[in-house]
Amino acid sequence: MIRLSMIPLCALVLLAACATPQERCLRDAAAPWREALEERARIARDLARGYTFETEFERVTRYRICRANKDTVYPCWETDMQPVTKRVPVDAAVLQSRDAELARALPGLRAAAERDTAQCRILYPETETAPED
Repeated sequence: MIRLSMIPLCALVLLAACATPQERCLRDAAAPWREALEERARIARDLARGYTFETEFERVTRYRICRANKDTVYPCWETDMQPVTKRVPVDAAVLQSRDAELARALPGLRAAAERDTAQCRILYPETETAPED
């Protein structure tokens, strides 16, 4: 029997399988450059806001009603992990130095992405389908 938690994972696998080899290659080629841009945007948001969010997990014990079988219930304690998100002040100097480091690395990452993208287009040329008459 398939577990319900496996359904979203299966859907993601099927969606990933839909990409052509060229699309996967292009996505992978530009990933480092795209990640650096996203990190710079996150740093700018955190600096403008003055804080960031940090999630920690706390152990929580709850009293609840448990079931032994279809007809038998009994009181029990259940321990669970609960996410707690907190605001954490940012260290502006550290974030500014990381932003400057990324700014210096971006031209090289962009050149590598363009080079690798061109290589992907050579390795996996687009196949055009002829129109049917």
